[in-house]
Amino acid sequence: MKGEAGNYPYACARVKARKTQLLPAETYPRMLNMDLAEISRFIGEGQYKREVDELASRYSGVDLVEHATYLNLVRTYKSVLGFTKGELNTILRHFLNRWDVYNFATVLRGRNAGVPWEEVKEEVVPAGAFDIDFFKALSGAADLEEMERILKKAALSYGFEPTVLKFLKDGQWTLPSPAELENELEKEYYLGLLGAIPETTPANKRFLEYLKAEIDTVNLKTLFKLKFEDVALGEVQKLIVPAGEQLGPPVLHALAEAKTFEDFLTELSGTRAWGSVREAAGHARGRGSLNEVLLALDRHLHRRAHEFSRIYPLSVLPVIDYLLKKKVEVDNIRTIARGKQGGLPEEEIRSLLLL
Repeated sequence: MKGEAGNYPYACARVKARKTQLLPAETYPRMLNMDLAEISRFIGEGQYKREVDELASRYSGVDLVEHATYLNLVRTYKSVLGFTKGELNTILRHFLNRWDVYNFATVLRGRNAGVPWEEVKEEVVPAGAFDIDFFKALSGAADLEEMERILKKAALSYGFEPTVLKFLKDGQWTLPSPAELENELEKEYYLGLLGAIPETTPANKRFLEYLKAEIDTVNLKTLFKLKFEDVALGEVQKLIVPAGEQLGPPVLHALAEAKTFEDFLTELSGTRAWGSVREAAGHARGRGSLNEVLLALDRHLHRRAHEFSRIYPLSVLPVIDYLLKKKVEVDNIRTIARGKQGGLPEEEIRSLLLL
């Protein structure tokens, strides 16, 4: 990664100002007392006004909230990329490639299920390198050979090869199942991101620590879900992303080998990761849900991002912290809107928020 070091002071000043525009935590209890129309009006009076105004003629209710918030998220991420330079911009582009992986998986699932593009595009969030037109072309490809041609053309247009091309050769997938492809794309994403960050500064080293902690979180979520459903050992091993921080291969192997969910919790209790999920994990079986566990893992991860950003205020960390906080805000708004649409009690919706 040669060239400019990055405009860190300028970019960090910009995101610091933008953080003041994020909804404060006390806003969400107020939103819980609103109906869907009031929520739409509320967000339409603030930073989501442009998107709500644009989409109000096409959507209403929960659909308007969801589309407006995701469109705003995409524009926010593109804007941040637009005012960053050099190494900082390169790191952020690699970081935001996670949306490309998500969109690839969404399009491929839609193709496999025969879902038309008009429905698939409702789930596509073009916040990474590739725009909506690219995913439309991919979705509408007549066959795998045409899809491969589109991907190769994109490699020339966008300046790098889409990861999915590694698994599509001569019009044939090199993996036996769509689920395995999705898993391999996620692994490739994280390994590529880790390799794109130079360990040249203490802040970058901390960012790498954060990403490895994120990999641990991804793996723990996978293990919790599979063990909760009593999935066989062989399937579990295939879905693990390597290169985590605390959960190395021996620990992951022991967790994967646990025969029951209870055995899994006993094995996990001997790791440093246990403290963040101990209480929530104890309630999972009784409540028949892992929601509390998954939220506890997310909260722990976001606390680490916030702590890192305060230690190194003129680095990539405050920018990443802002991008993560923006995503949390959008997710919280959408959770409240969906909860209202589904008629969930306020306390149940509150328990699903990442605060």
